[in-house]
Amino acid sequence: GSSVQVVGYDVYLFDTMKGVGGTTRWSYDPATKKLTKGANLPAPAASMIGHLEKVSDSKAYLPLYGQGVVWIINPQTMKKTGEIALQEYAHGDNSADPAMGFVRDGKYYLSLNQIDPNASAPYADYPQSDVAIIDVQTDKVEKIASEKTSGLIYPTRSMAPHSGMMFTNEAGDLYIATSGYFGFNPANTKCGFLCIPKGATEFDTNRSWDISTTPIEGYEHKAATVINTQYIGNNKVAAYVGISELYTANPYTAKSSMAVIIDLNTKTIKQIEGIPLTDGHSVFIGKLKSKAVFAAFGTDKRGLFLYDPVAGTTEQILTTVGNPAFFHAW
Repeated sequence: GSSVQVVGYDVYLFDTMKGVGGTTRWSYDPATKKLTKGANLPAPAASMIGHLEKVSDSKAYLPLYGQGVVWIINPQTMKKTGEIALQEYAHGDNSADPAMGFVRDGKYYLSLNQIDPNASAPYADYPQSDVAIIDVQTDKVEKIASEKTSGLIYPTRSMAPHSGMMFTNEAGDLYIATSGYFGFNPANTKCGFLCIPKGATEFDTNRSWDISTTPIEGYEHKAATVINTQYIGNNKVAAYVGISELYTANPYTAKSSMAVIIDLNTKTIKQIEGIPLTDGHSVFIGKLKSKAVFAAFGTDKRGLFLYDPVAGTTEQILTTVGNPAFFHAW
């Protein structure tokens, strides 16, 4: 249940699900093409660490999803240097469930999942998305930006393979993908994208988009959740979306995640041909130069698939036996 994140030549391994191994830094040497194990930062049990946001060579933010706080650490020495408390911003319990963050213009935008621990799902009485905005110089929470208009909930996710769910476009506008109830609530399939424009610290509700109401070109069903995203330029997003009509009794093995290309300008969604439907384990999306790399564990095809957004073509570039879960190219 570990997550992986690469920042430059540093590789961070998070013991996300088991929650007892903390975070370990590895370093990659491009000359020798070898990985060297570095320092480990222990964390309390059930911290569910899954993302690191680097501010500088000596400072990074490390949200402890299960503890409801953010640690300030040195990403080289892996020493804790401070902590940001978020308990006062939690709804219903003592944890706001800080997931993924993004540094833009001196501010750390940190998504808060606000999960009901009794239901392992968003609070039914809290149909909004919260983002804590933190000054990177003072490490103080300046405000909580909340989008309460669209009903979109669960901004980003907690694990590193989903770190592309918060991104900026060429104009510097910050987009946040939301997963909602992951398709498990037939009465609420809202999911999609929120936007905090460049220079703003509030959501522009005119740019909120519930994609569950948008048809997928070339397919009979609509998206019930956003599983993962990767911004590929020109306001286009490579994504995995969940199709609830394909769910089975076992959500971990159901081939219910579909690869799509999403256009934020035209608000259209199109299925990417050539990438098989996959389960919830193999939903990583990365980049290889200007192309998107999808991991997929399909019924007949398994491995990595390269999607060219210009040509609109797909090719399988690696075949695997097991679930491909992460990819990075230096």
